Amino acid sequence: MTIKISDLKKKIKSRKADSYKTKNGRVLVVGGSNDYHGAPIFCGLAAVNTGVDLVKMAVPESNFEVTRNASPALIVKKYPGEYLSSRGRELIYMIAKKADVAVIGPGLKDRPETIKAVKDILLGIDIPVVLDAEAIQALELVENMPLSQKLIITPHHGEFEKLIGKAFKIRDPQPHKSRLIRTLANDLKMNILLKGPVDLIASDDGKIADNTSGNAGMTKGGTGDVLAGMVGGLIAQGVEMYDAGCLGAYCLGKAGEKLYKEKGYAYTTMDLIEEIPYQLKSVLN
Repeated sequence: MTIKISDLKKKIKSRKADSYKTKNGRVLVVGGSNDYHGAPIFCGLAAVNTGVDLVKMAVPESNFEVTRNASPALIVKKYPGEYLSSRGRELIYMIAKKADVAVIGPGLKDRPETIKAVKDILLGIDIPVVLDAEAIQALELVENMPLSQKLIITPHHGEFEKLIGKAFKIRDPQPHKSRLIRTLANDLKMNILLKGPVDLIASDDGKIADNTSGNAGMTKGGTGDVLAGMVGGLIAQGVEMYDAGCLGAYCLGKAGEKLYKEKGYAYTTMDLIEEIPYQLKSVLN
């Protein structure tokens, strides 16, 4: 099934007129390292622009000042060091108690101690998780799948190939890729959003969809971090994981299409983030 705008309407629940702060989504973003400070910022701002009430960032102390100064909309907490390790777990456990979803991965890198810490965090929190980038490797360390909480992973083709341990190329036939992703998602009871020229989204109960929106301008660094933040923001507002994957992929692609008409391929990742509210509004209203 190719995603269409008619499939996506009414996926976000109507907001109550008497609602108040914290009732419309709280997102925890775990990311960053000494090498990649921008990725979690892109992710957090994307979540903000889906309409959530609060976004809290857990970053290493080497990223703290740049992350805190990126936007007053981000609540930033730090743990010791230049990257995630066991020293960051307790802070993340604490923040997760007052979050509706955790987005883990943007900018973390793949040090062994980081991947182990991600595994421990997955087993130590009980909220839904969006697992992105190198953090996806932590699933290889989990002895018993599925996890107790709902999970969606958002890999590109290279990250997915690492996870399944076999060659998995962009040019593989679409039906082959769809069957493989659908089977894996169903067997492990997790949702999968495989990013690519055509995005593939599989649910933990057998649904599969492809998304054809977007263009080649979306290959720039940070686009995947934006998508992870969008999916997390939508889940925090009550959208089912599979629907959040479909809605996030479609709307981000449409943002890229609109920006291409205005700027050609010279639009930026921040341009995509700023376009998110308008694309969500056009779909959902």
